[in-house]
Amino acid sequence: MMGAQDPGREGIDGRRLGFSSLVLVLAITAGAATGSRALAQSQEPARCAFSDTLPEFPRIEVCAFAGAYRDSSSIGRPRACWRHYQSAPPDSIQERPRTITVRFRRDRRIEARPDFGGYRIYRVVNRPDTTQTTLIRRYSRQAGDERTWSFSIVDTSDLGAHPNFMCDGQVVHDSLVTFIDPDSNGNFVRVCRVVDQIGRCLTRDSVIKLIAPPGPHDGFRTWYSVTIEKRNTTEATYEDLFVPDLTGKLGPCRDPSDPTTCPNLNNRAYSLSQAVEPTPGPTPNLERVGVVPNPFRAGEFWDQTGAHELHFINLPPRATIRIYTVAGDLVARLDHNDRIRDFERWDLKNQRGRDVASGIYVYRVESDAFEFQDRFIVIR
Repeated sequence: MMGAQDPGREGIDGRRLGFSSLVLVLAITAGAATGSRALAQSQEPARCAFSDTLPEFPRIEVCAFAGAYRDSSSIGRPRACWRHYQSAPPDSIQERPRTITVRFRRDRRIEARPDFGGYRIYRVVNRPDTTQTTLIRRYSRQAGDERTWSFSIVDTSDLGAHPNFMCDGQVVHDSLVTFIDPDSNGNFVRVCRVVDQIGRCLTRDSVIKLIAPPGPHDGFRTWYSVTIEKRNTTEATYEDLFVPDLTGKLGPCRDPSDPTTCPNLNNRAYSLSQAVEPTPGPTPNLERVGVVPNPFRAGEFWDQTGAHELHFINLPPRATIRIYTVAGDLVARLDHNDRIRDFERWDLKNQRGRDVASGIYVYRVESDAFEFQDRFIVIR
């Protein structure tokens, strides 16, 4: 799924918990139906707060959020340029596990350059280390890659301050690209239609197939970055466009007289999105609430140094989580209010901001008139 549109048209308390109240509540249902619904939050991520000013070359504005965003360009419309885009339907965010929507704004000035070869979308999980990113999609203007580009084309006959996007001779407004991970990811490659047991091709004909890497994982922080691909010249290199940093923003040039020794402004860290976590959506059944990982062991591969955390999962849209010692002392309180994410993270710190010690802890989840209790273990 992918589409585009013009951004101008979118618009602590210290209570103790007595042992008499440590009762496990079973088979509790909090109501509140789940499923696809419109996002009801103060900052609706489906719209994405793109700036009114033109982005600084070569930085691409990127926005990401959990769920699958749907607009009318993906509902019974022809794919050419998405020129029939009208507006987002009433329920524009579909809650789905392992799904993230990425939106970015096309740059007319960049696309008008003769060395523009397309856009490249990268993904990195768990920590924003751009050396570990995975290329998951190319929107390419390279020869032979026409099937990856379904947007309009910049009118190079009139390169003013704000050149038009054109489709079939008409001005269109499709400057926002919508990418759904994993629906839209992968690369088109030519593969043999019939192969033998060891992979040798048995026929001369072939087919074009979309090869996609695994999708994002629920509850893991995920970042996305969009870079500009360099148009191929004599060789099909398919590499990022090199834009030397002559300002020193990213660091000094090794040789001030040679721009090729400068850092590349068109890099994955320069346009990195905010972290987002895919989620299956809130659940109304408190009996499914849990803690992961349990037991928590410091130093595991998913645990970031100096940033320990665990997740309370399968939460309803609104809930209060209180964490106690087995003696009944309140350690921390978390207020969950999220119609998209089904989990809340805890940094394993008490109300004074200090790391909690190893031991057994009791947590209580309260939602409306219902509550649920259980235990988890911390091992330092």
